[in-house]
Amino acid sequence: MLDSPGEPTRSEVSSAFFQALGGELMTLPAGSETAAHFGSVEAEYGALADGVGVVARNWIDHLRVRGEDRQAFLNGKVTCELDGRVPGEGAYGFLLDAKGHIQADTTIRVLEDAIWLELPTGRGPSVGEHLNRFIVLDRVEIEPLDGLMPLTVVGSKARATLESVFEPALLPDRPWQVCHLAIESGSGREVLVSSDGRWGMPALTLWSRASDAAEIVSRLQDAGRPFGARLVGYQALDRFRIEAGIPWFGRDFGEANLPQETGEDEAVSYTKGCYLGQEVVARLHYRGQVSKVLCGLRFEADEVPVPGTALVLEDRPAGTLTSVTFSPRMGSVVGIAMLQRRAAQLGTRLGVEGAGHAKVTKSPLAG
Repeated sequence: MLDSPGEPTRSEVSSAFFQALGGELMTLPAGSETAAHFGSVEAEYGALADGVGVVARNWIDHLRVRGEDRQAFLNGKVTCELDGRVPGEGAYGFLLDAKGHIQADTTIRVLEDAIWLELPTGRGPSVGEHLNRFIVLDRVEIEPLDGLMPLTVVGSKARATLESVFEPALLPDRPWQVCHLAIESGSGREVLVSSDGRWGMPALTLWSRASDAAEIVSRLQDAGRPFGARLVGYQALDRFRIEAGIPWFGRDFGEANLPQETGEDEAVSYTKGCYLGQEVVARLHYRGQVSKVLCGLRFEADEVPVPGTALVLEDRPAGTLTSVTFSPRMGSVVGIAMLQRRAAQLGTRLGVEGAGHAKVTKSPLAG
């Protein structure tokens, strides 16, 4: 079992785990403690850009949903299509309230005996309460999954790194695919490996027990040494995802937003059956459009503004900056912003409060 009774939780081992690896600790807004970096944000960013990085994502939350009605129950609560998904498959979607507002985004992994929900940091308890309110006669059990330490191998050499640890033919190779692989042949110890989307680069995650994480990190570092592998902290990863225009719940969108405002089209099925919040989502899709949407920005200034900075078009408010960083690959400041639709056309030049101007892009790297 990957998550067994009596196993230490992720939070119980995180501080000592990161300190033993030389990590500089930071506390996230939701209260989770993680590694800001392992000595050099620039070097870690370079590993992601040119080779491979290993990210211990201890800040994300998980729920495990069990019971024979689990798939049908969840299919009525998420925007993506779960009907027909078989063990080893997955999807990305949103959990909504009855008014169509996002409660969380989630990566869903279908296993033989359960369905896992990967959730934004700090959202596990509230999503668990949200889902439990709708259990009436459904044979469903929802519980936190706290004993895992997800180790994501990211970059152009991610797959090559794991091919030296596991049998290449057994590794997942389709978006959101998952499989169980043995840590050591004949040991009985196993790890779930997933092929992940929404990284802006190849990424595979090993869902190890927290107690096994240090050993697995050591093996990944050895396997990735020919490719310049490095441990990567939160700060370098955050820079990379902003460059790629990948929005995060709690940073770029939240409970006040509707799915179409995020631009995450793959997260919503417009052909599946009924789900919570569907009427609002369908009405917007077929009869109208949202008044605001997330976009990328390239700044015409060297100064890095702060999230929350106001953006203007023709001397009128046009939106708000949600994430921002300096991009070494582009040699400029880039960001993500929630913009009014009138300001969201590609190429539009916006005024940035106290920091010059910025041009609207599909995503910072895409232009």
